[in-house]
Amino acid sequence: MVTKFDGKYGFLSNFYPCWIEHKGITYPSVEHYYVAMKVTEMQFLNGSYYTAADFRELIAIIKSPGDVKKIGSKLKIRKDWDSKKLEFMKWGVTEKFKDPKLAEMLLSTGDMELTEGNWWHDNFWGVCTCSKCKDGENNLGKILMDVRLNLKQKTRPSLEDIIKNKNS
Repeated sequence: MVTKFDGKYGFLSNFYPCWIEHKGITYPSVEHYYVAMKVTEMQFLNGSYYTAADFRELIAIIKSPGDVKKIGSKLKIRKDWDSKKLEFMKWGVTEKFKDPKLAEMLLSTGDMELTEGNWWHDNFWGVCTCSKCKDGENNLGKILMDVRLNLKQKTRPSLEDIIKNKNS
């Protein structure tokens, strides 16, 4: 079981560097892409107004995913966000793991349960490990496991799998 997306499993984090291209803009992490998708209207940030398109380009050039996440918590988010956020996350994570090296790393987790353990009380995307929080939904972990399953189904079976099936 993977209980945190750090260390050996840091590549599972949305902060991990990757390239996500969407509508002509390339984002340097899933976090960047995800925050950019939160907006469809003008944004007021640091004393300036930005169109949604300009704001998305601005997000794409910010170096730190942590800074992007902080900005994302202060936005005027799109009206349909609650009904769309899972869809946006799944698309971003799927795009991330189209990179063959990252796909191989995800597949190397085998059938382990992937849980985005955290201490910042995020029980929607993960499971908070503090004593006050109860069960989390672990939606990011579920998306990762779904993407992994889809990758497994698209990859060719190993020689060992072929031999096992012939002997069954």
